[in-house]
Amino acid sequence: MKISILLPYKENFSPNYPGAVSLFVKDTSVISQYKNEVKIYGNTNYKKKLSSNYINVKMDKKLFQGNNILYVKSFLKYENKRNSDIIEIHNRPKYLELVKKNSKAKIFLYFHNDPLTMNGSKSLIERKDLLKKTHKLVFNSKWSRDRFLQNFNKFEIPEDKLNVIYQSSKKVKINFNKKRKIISFVGKLNSAKGYDLFGSAI
Repeated sequence: MKISILLPYKENFSPNYPGAVSLFVKDTSVISQYKNEVKIYGNTNYKKKLSSNYINVKMDKKLFQGNNILYVKSFLKYENKRNSDIIEIHNRPKYLELVKKNSKAKIFLYFHNDPLTMNGSKSLIERKDLLKKTHKLVFNSKWSRDRFLQNFNKFEIPEDKLNVIYQSSKKVKINFNKKRKIISFVGKLNSAKGYDLFGSAI
């Protein structure tokens, strides 16, 4: 079972300032039963990588062609040689069309953010099209899944295609006899991460 994972363009798959998507992909791929068949594709300028199965996509800059399109086309050159069974696209619904046209692999599309704010999934028509063209849709919360399904007729929803995989940290042993009352916030300091609501609540 060959699996290719396509990160968002410029997602930093490095121990130096790693992105949230990179951390999720790294942590889930190492525990996969297919971990020896997983290849992770991305584009970063950092030399150190989070895992040895990462491939930095080489791109030849072309005039009048956007970086995202060039990035996906460059990835497909690798993929055409590999012929994966599954391609995971993370957090970029806009990549789907080009990948679908050029690959026979099953496509899993992962949403790590609000689908209604992302190019390629803002409108109901776009989201219905994504449902048709993917094998699975994966969300990092029930909230993001519900956002994707906004304005859908309940009879149009194929529940078997929708999955929620929560992002989490590694298990830590806690001695509850010595616990302290600590409330923390982890995330970028912008309103999309809810730190302003957290601050008000505190």
